[in-house]
Amino acid sequence: MTRTRARTSTRLLLALSMVTLLSACAPSSYLIRKPAPSGISGSAASTPQPATLNLVDERKETDRTFSSGLLPAALRTEAGPVEPAAFLAEHLQGELASRGIAVRVSQGQAGQPGVYLQTFKMVNHRVSGFSPFVTFTFLSADVDTPAGRKRMSAFVKRGKVPVWSFDEVIEPTLSQPLGLAVKELASKIAGQVYGWRASDSQLATLLGRVDAGIKLEGDAYLNVYALGFSNHPGAQERLVQLTGHADEYVRLAAISSLGTLGSAEKFKLLKSLYENRDGLWQDRAMAIKSIGDLGTSEARAYLAEELKRWEAKGADKEAAWTAQIIRLFI
Repeated sequence: MTRTRARTSTRLLLALSMVTLLSACAPSSYLIRKPAPSGISGSAASTPQPATLNLVDERKETDRTFSSGLLPAALRTEAGPVEPAAFLAEHLQGELASRGIAVRVSQGQAGQPGVYLQTFKMVNHRVSGFSPFVTFTFLSADVDTPAGRKRMSAFVKRGKVPVWSFDEVIEPTLSQPLGLAVKELASKIAGQVYGWRASDSQLATLLGRVDAGIKLEGDAYLNVYALGFSNHPGAQERLVQLTGHADEYVRLAAISSLGTLGSAEKFKLLKSLYENRDGLWQDRAMAIKSIGDLGTSEARAYLAEELKRWEAKGADKEAAWTAQIIRLFI
């Protein structure tokens, strides 16, 4: 065997060993918890007419693998394997109903208004057996609104180091991100299709949960996301403050929620977070996601230029992941 072939064989064996190590304690499927409706109280500007949203699955054949990555595994609920479009239809309807918007989300039948699913998937990654199990959840759909068809998207990043078993990662890296993605899309549909937003009293309750005097850790980041899901502009000031929080997931939730609120006046802040090359990739990733949420001509032009730049970098990991987020909006 030549020296070159020996080196190639060694690299291959090391790669196979790493995959084996990472997969050793990972199950072949995960039983996830279904999203619980948020029940945020508020009111809509219009009564749903017609009282049906038609969800049409337009995902490309090349983009229909729901769960993939370094440790691919099927996702299932107690009812059986997760079928992405049906799962989304069921829980969109439940989330909208919990906010007082009584619409039926009908899957597979075209009609007005429609929700045209473009992307819905989870990608996992892990560097080693001692590093976090990380998931990226991608969701995008074109939605008929009174102002025309609009792209609505969500991106959630979560990670957890399993200490004793892989059961520890199911809630934080699978169940919670799926619930957040559904709630974010529901919030955007509620606001842009029906003019819904949380009541002032509900906003006060949500703000109280993330008051400056409260230590935010653990699952407290979910309360930060809830501020964005309120569709209430009164949440913006506190979210801006939290974009600099020490806790990674509180910070990411705040950056994401500025996009969910459609805070176009915060474009410069989001741009500065994204262009901060000394910061963490996930902060930059969430900032570009929120720039996409803004939907302004300035934001769209910026996304288009950034996509070209990242695509020119080829197979670089950060480039590939960032480009996937940008494509949710383009």
